[in-house]
Amino acid sequence: MTCIKLAAAAALLTISCFPQSVISFAPMTNHAHYGQDGNMPESNNNSGPLEKLCYTSLRACELMTPLIESIYDELILSPSSSSGSGGVQKVKKDNSAFTIADGTVQRLLIKSLFANMEFRDIVGEEDEGEEEKNEIDWYQVEGLTIPRHIQPLVDSTRIQIESLAKDFLVSNNKACYSKLTIFIDPIDGTREFSSGKGEQCSICIGFADEMGKAVAGVVYRPLSKPSPTWVAGAKCEGYAAHKFDEEKDHSTTGALLSTNGSISPFVDSLIKELEVPRIKAGGAGNKMMMLLQQSISIANNKEMTHHGYLYIQDRGVSRWDTCGAEACLEAFGGNLLKLTEFLREEQDSYYTYLASKTNLDFIPNTAYLTKYNSNLQDLPSPAQKAQDVSQVKAYSNLCGLVAFGKEFNTQEGRKYLRDAIRKAAAVDPPSLD
Repeated sequence: MTCIKLAAAAALLTISCFPQSVISFAPMTNHAHYGQDGNMPESNNNSGPLEKLCYTSLRACELMTPLIESIYDELILSPSSSSGSGGVQKVKKDNSAFTIADGTVQRLLIKSLFANMEFRDIVGEEDEGEEEKNEIDWYQVEGLTIPRHIQPLVDSTRIQIESLAKDFLVSNNKACYSKLTIFIDPIDGTREFSSGKGEQCSICIGFADEMGKAVAGVVYRPLSKPSPTWVAGAKCEGYAAHKFDEEKDHSTTGALLSTNGSISPFVDSLIKELEVPRIKAGGAGNKMMMLLQQSISIANNKEMTHHGYLYIQDRGVSRWDTCGAEACLEAFGGNLLKLTEFLREEQDSYYTYLASKTNLDFIPNTAYLTKYNSNLQDLPSPAQKAQDVSQVKAYSNLCGLVAFGKEFNTQEGRKYLRDAIRKAAAVDPPSLD
């Protein structure tokens, strides 16, 4: 994890980009989609500061796509690659995957796109340690060397993104941007990326206000076929945009989206209670996009009202997985909430997206310590619940999640979900591990 403090203490700001509607959330008015000419919709003078930020982030993702494709195709999938795959990927301490794409994409976003604008903080998944303080060697990533034939593409991409930032991240939005915390997952679904399922990976960029509420976000799938797909949104500005593969057939039944791996007894019981099929998919951002694509299809076909996808998870992901996706879901009328609070009460409860040395959403004796969420050098055996905030990582989502589209975001829809979750939890309580 990387947390970079970008802005020093400044004089009291008298201008805010967040009107009262950020708290009450103004109704959505501006749905956009990919242009018929194949070009990304342009930002214009009437765009709000968050929409401009989303647009610029999308353009940066677009510029990085050839580089990501090169790493994926030539270094990970190609058995004939002279560089092999051993030098471009490794396994981190928590047994999660890491590739040169993870480190390079994060570095391009932090050091090239966002570096010259004062944000409150930037939190990235990948930890570069002491490299933050020294001059950057763009060809070295977490001890891995970018192969020589890829290095010119790194250079050209960096130059293009730096030019993009100068053109679009203008200083007259400084009052707004200085209050934002950015959460970045450079390659969400790295395990899928490194195992030939690149269409399931995404770049997740989320923007949170000074209270830690996700207010804008981008989720971009660079390896979708035949071309990249994405969603972006900022509900408080009435901005919601997307580009999906319009040729894809849409499901005529609801489903619960889950990991490609094993699921908990709780999720298994929930699938049975909901009486829906399970769809396996990698990456939290990818699952959110699948959910949204189905939700948008339902909005365009009233006969499919009860066929929405759900993503309900009692096992941990992290803030960089959910910040951008949460903002996009809300922009399209959906929601992403804490499972623990949704199960217990009616009031919505969201994760807090702020830079912090400790977990701002920690509840003692709730989540089990695992290699993914624990700060402890040695895990207790048998498994134990975390009793103190010092035991858990600052950005682990310890309370599970419930994500749903607009079709479920009604009093009736929420009751249906809550009743099903409570019945499943009565049989198999959420693991929260």
